[in-house]
Amino acid sequence: MPGRLEQIESMIGACWGHALLCDSPELVYAVNQILVRFGRTGDTLSVLWRRLDSLLFNAVYTATGRSMVVALDDGRRLRVTGEQIRDLSDRLLALSYARMNVSPSLQDALYDFSREGSFAAMRELVRRFPLEEMERACIMQVLEENNQMA
Repeated sequence: MPGRLEQIESMIGACWGHALLCDSPELVYAVNQILVRFGRTGDTLSVLWRRLDSLLFNAVYTATGRSMVVALDDGRRLRVTGEQIRDLSDRLLALSYARMNVSPSLQDALYDFSREGSFAAMRELVRRFPLEEMERACIMQVLEENNQMA
């Protein structure tokens, strides 16, 4: 399995092209610094999500000369939106807890984070934790309605 730095680079490159990573060589390391904070500090997932969101916005803003238009690997151009930044931040943050052992404290943190709107937290709850049938169905419905099953 690839290491976290490789996973971060792959996720950012797949969403916004590897040219952005060339223009922001420190981005992968800065994202990783935020991710390692979960479980090592008192920061909640919501706080870390906001930090990631801000970091990604600033990186795209700076690297694109304020246009927010990135060059994808296939040659297309994409204007990065706030929703896309929020979604990538959420998916990246999932790297912090995806490999953690199932525990009541992790489950509580994921419940809190899912209430903040984290689809990645919802996917993790459904995938790894025992839930009541009604609760599982509700979460699955939210994920399906928002095209967030993957």
